[in-house]
Amino acid sequence: MNQDLSEFLKETRYCDWKNPEIIKVVENYKAQFTDRRELAIKLFEFVRDEIKYRIGPWGIKSSDTLRERKGMCTSSSNLLVALYRAANIPSGYCIYKVRGGESFGHILPALIKNPLKKHSVHIICYVYLDKWIKCDSSTDRDLSHETRHISNIMKLVEWNGKDDFVHEIDQEHIINISDPLANIDYQLDKKPRYIVRKYIFRIGNYYIDFLRVEGKKIKSHVDIEKKFTDWMKNNKKFLYYNYKIAYYAYNIKFKVSKSIKKSWEKKRIS
Repeated sequence: MNQDLSEFLKETRYCDWKNPEIIKVVENYKAQFTDRRELAIKLFEFVRDEIKYRIGPWGIKSSDTLRERKGMCTSSSNLLVALYRAANIPSGYCIYKVRGGESFGHILPALIKNPLKKHSVHIICYVYLDKWIKCDSSTDRDLSHETRHISNIMKLVEWNGKDDFVHEIDQEHIINISDPLANIDYQLDKKPRYIVRKYIFRIGNYYIDFLRVEGKKIKSHVDIEKKFTDWMKNNKKFLYYNYKIAYYAYNIKFKVSKSIKKSWEKKRIS
């Protein structure tokens, strides 16, 4: 193995691959699959299908994601990296910087879409199998099965262990794609904004629950807004109105901030 790849086998605070539960999963798979590439594919499929997509904080250790069996793209990718490193397969992280509202906005209701930052990150796994390869395990099989007809971005990623396979993000919405990164603890240390922690995580996960139950009944992304609104009113009425208040307050704050910034720019130029 190239010495240059040693950084991509190290344990970090969040990628705690020496955890006994992670090692146990890897040893079980290694006993069944001796071919390195086939092992990599099976570990990918384990994360993709066993870690149910949920929205939440990204500062989660890989062992906690394995234990909880849920997580967003950051958490599932971090677990996959940990499993690969436990199997002595060099792996790291790829950070997509994207225009969040444009990339994922067509499948999100306004209650979730509008407070999104203009630029978002999508984190997936890089694995070294004779070359660096990208694989995206973020959307689980069950969620994909219920929603793949709504948008291409929800199609299941079937990875062959040889080529890049990631979710279909429009190239126009991609700002930057990073080279392989050995450690993203600095990224995972970042705290979500208050409105994200307080409301987006909760509303977002109810939205995912809604998709898992009602996804097949949605004909297209155009139907999402009304159907989810009706579902929220019927199932989580207090949270729905509570969020609406916070959402309007956020928009007012955003418009005031934008207006102040515009006035300041005018004065600065004059």
